[in-house]
Amino acid sequence: MEERVGGLENRVVSLENRVSGLEAKVDALVKDVNELRKGQEELRDGFNALKRDMEDVKERLGRLKERVDKLDRTMENLTLGLEAEANSLVSNYLRRRGINIDTDRVQLDFRYEFDIYGTNGQVTIVGEAKIRVSAAIIDRVVARVREAMKEFPDKFPGKVVIVVYCMRALPDAVEKAKELGVWLIEVGNERTPFPG
Repeated sequence: MEERVGGLENRVVSLENRVSGLEAKVDALVKDVNELRKGQEELRDGFNALKRDMEDVKERLGRLKERVDKLDRTMENLTLGLEAEANSLVSNYLRRRGINIDTDRVQLDFRYEFDIYGTNGQVTIVGEAKIRVSAAIIDRVVARVREAMKEFPDKFPGKVVIVVYCMRALPDAVEKAKELGVWLIEVGNERTPFPG
């Protein structure tokens, strides 16, 4: 009996050691689970903060889109107003010279559109209305008009006068316009003479 009781005691001690080892492992697991929960809470808090930030960004983008839309409408109105002013002024300058041509915007095809265009068969006026003009813009307008003349010769009868109307002409633009024979008008002031 004593042997059996001794064996049982050894087994109980072995079981107690195993239980102690399991308790240590359970304690470690509980600690790991608690750390995971803490990490999960931090992730949830971070996600919620990110979600709030995204909502804020979305709201700001909405306001920015509204501002850009307003700016687009303003620019469109300004451009249309500038084009109307340019066509009216160009037509008036022509009438003062005894040339009766009403100019307006024209689109020859999807590539060639001009803000200022008119012809009476003997003279064709063609060009652009810009807010600010540099020598590079003068070069581009002249190149586009020359390309369009090759593509649509019937739209450019008689003497072709290239005109650029602008709110502000940079000094290099005036020199380039003189060099290329472009009629440059800056807010109602002829910066280069009418080529005629």
